[in-house]
Amino acid sequence: MRGVGTVLALVVLATVVATFARRWRIPAPSLLVVAGLGVALLPGTPRIEISPEAIGLVVLPPLLYASAEDLSWRELKVVWKPVGVLVIGLVLAPAAAVSAVASAATPLSLPMALVLGAVLASTDPVAVTVAVASGGGGWG
Repeated sequence: MRGVGTVLALVVLATVVATFARRWRIPAPSLLVVAGLGVALLPGTPRIEISPEAIGLVVLPPLLYASAEDLSWRELKVVWKPVGVLVIGLVLAPAAAVSAVASAATPLSLPMALVLGAVLASTDPVAVTVAVASGGGGWG
C-alpha cells in the first residue's frame, strides 16, 4: 500500500507543478525535473527503481503521442522548413556520426551501430511543440 501512496503523491505533485508551470509560463518538463530533484533530495524519500524497459514501453509512448496530438497540420506547415532542418541537423547527422564512430571504433556490426546511433540521436518533441506554440519562433 505504501507504493500506491507514493505514486499517488507524485501524481498530485506533478499535477500541481504542471499547473504552476502553465501559470508562470515556464516549460513544464523543466519545472517537473526541478520538482523531482527536490523530492529526491528530501530525507526519508523511498528509493524508486524503474527499469529502462518500463520507461521505453510505458512512459515514453504516451508522451510522444501527447506531443503529436497537440500539433495540427496547419501549425506544422508554418514551421516545416526549420523543423526539417532540425530533423536533419539534430537527428540524422548525429545518428550517422555515432553510427560511423561506433562501427569504426568498436567491434559492433554496421546494423548494430546504426541502432546505437538512432537511439542516441532521439528526437525531442517538446522542442517542436514549443516552436509551434510560439508561432514559429520567428522562423520562416
